[in-house]
Amino acid sequence: MSKIDEVLAIAKKYVDEGYKEGANNHTIFGHFRAQNQPWCASFVSYCFEKAGRLQLVAQMPRGFINCNDGLKWFAQKGRLVPIGQAQRGDIVFMNFDADPTTAEHVGIVYVPQHDKKQLVTFEGNTAANNAGAQANGDGCYKKTRPYGKIIAVARPDWNNP
Repeated sequence: MSKIDEVLAIAKKYVDEGYKEGANNHTIFGHFRAQNQPWCASFVSYCFEKAGRLQLVAQMPRGFINCNDGLKWFAQKGRLVPIGQAQRGDIVFMNFDADPTTAEHVGIVYVPQHDKKQLVTFEGNTAANNAGAQANGDGCYKKTRPYGKIIAVARPDWNNP
């Protein structure tokens, strides 16, 4: 199994089981990170950590917990790629208020659908449907995100041991 498939399998497990947060944003992903806070970045970091690939997304000993900090780390490492080049396993940063300067949500690319100008992602702390809170929802879901909601795509250095 490839490194990318390992990370995606972990994320998919939580999506498939319909993982939901507890009261006040309490999750297994917040353990040793930022409990009782928005947890989309903790979900991404957790998936990489459980696959033994935390160094690919880490800016702190346990990964990143803030979307903007994660985006900044990837930018400093020169790991941003154009949206139209997104691949499986890339990290996608989003904003639902059309503010291209602020990353308010993050997920992992599962299936790029460039012909439709969208990405299918695995995400934590989002809503099941598009009527709910997309950047601070209640669980782990597979989502389809149009390019217009994506502010950046980061490519982990999969060649990093």
